[in-house]
Amino acid sequence: MPTPAAVMTRRLRAFEARAVELRQRITALEEEAAQVDREIARWRIGSEIWDEVEQELRGDAGVAAVSCSPSDNREAPADAEVGSPAGAGAGAGTGAGGESRYVPQRQEDSDPSRLPGLYSKIVEFVREAQEPVRAREVAQALFGEGAGRSRQEGVRCQLKRLVQRDWLTSADGREFTAAG
Repeated sequence: MPTPAAVMTRRLRAFEARAVELRQRITALEEEAAQVDREIARWRIGSEIWDEVEQELRGDAGVAAVSCSPSDNREAPADAEVGSPAGAGAGAGTGAGGESRYVPQRQEDSDPSRLPGLYSKIVEFVREAQEPVRAREVAQALFGEGAGRSRQEGVRCQLKRLVQRDWLTSADGREFTAAG
């Protein structure tokens, strides 16, 4: 008959082996989840490009979405006007119709109506709201009740960029209010 100490040691080793097995499965699942996240990002970008092309074909070129990629997160030179081609030769992105994709850092005397594309409409909507707003609410206000997940994610990206540039504030990255 086995001793209590031997039974406890055997059970301890079984639990330790199970913990190792579970950690290996967790690692494999994390790698799989990362791959799925990359595919999600790829499909979102494709969907945004599709929307931009559709809008351009319909003549809604001024509504083209701005991507959420870090490479598109360039700041405008301090003396460049919003919408001006300053820096365009240096690889700066421009939206349809030549409008600048720059979102300048907010200054005390900055006018949100001079922001490119939908950014000015987003800032105005958030300023008029009585309480913090979410991306879904902003997307519905801009695109109607049928604003899909792709549009909501595009708007969320724009809201976060406006927070980075001090046009809006957000404590949690989900609810947004006007700055200053």
